[in-house]
Amino acid sequence: MSGKARIVAFANQKGGVGKSTTTMCTARAAAVYHGARVLVVDMDPQGNVSSSLVREPIPSDEVTLADALTPGTGISLRDVIRPTVWDGVDLAPARATLSVADRALMAAEFGREHKLREQLAPELDNYDLILIDNPPTLLGQLLTNSLTAANAAVLVTEASQWSGNGLALLGKTINGIRSYHNQQLEITGVVVNRWRDTSFGRQAEEEITAGIEKHFPGVPVWLEWRIPQWVDIAEAAENGLALDESKKSKLRVLSQDVFRPMAAALLKVPA
Repeated sequence: MSGKARIVAFANQKGGVGKSTTTMCTARAAAVYHGARVLVVDMDPQGNVSSSLVREPIPSDEVTLADALTPGTGISLRDVIRPTVWDGVDLAPARATLSVADRALMAAEFGREHKLREQLAPELDNYDLILIDNPPTLLGQLLTNSLTAANAAVLVTEASQWSGNGLALLGKTINGIRSYHNQQLEITGVVVNRWRDTSFGRQAEEEITAGIEKHFPGVPVWLEWRIPQWVDIAEAAENGLALDESKKSKLRVLSQDVFRPMAAALLKVPA
């Protein structure tokens, strides 16, 4: 692969739908199956992706993403990027201080929506794919910065009405970003996470598909890449364990059949 990195933001205003796990597994698949150079940007103050992927705990006096986003610090994204437990995947780590950076951005007089875009610009030649994990909220500047910086967004939902409602609210945010900050932002697809093959799950999935067609006409719901509700997936992600190296064959198959083609779609390369 050559050229500048594609930037993809994973989003849903509802928490607990598996954005962090999906971000991590897609990053791993892009690196392992497609040889991509991947950067994961953890924009969630909870820092779940960071705690799972860092090789060593981050000392309290070391700079993180919050320092790079806070206006006036002089810290660049390159100053905070570090390798992860996975070859080919780097990380811009987060911790709770991201909430402080969010408030500082809110108070900024100019350009507050574009801070992440500006910080990512020098890194575009260093990576093939940049994946951004986002907080479960539409408030503040973190998600706004992510969507302003991104070429594309992937909406992560679960087969439940609550998550579908969250997508409707997210639609308003994305339309605002397109109108004022990033006209090129595209919605690449919708991931259905924590899928259960039950009558309730199938009905909820139909409702989500109808809702997506209403709020995001033409955006595909990736039904062929459903992510099942397996505790093993979350446990592996929390411990920074790669699905493709799991002792459990079902996780290796999931990595091959779901995350490999999903990563290819984001990279725009053959699966």
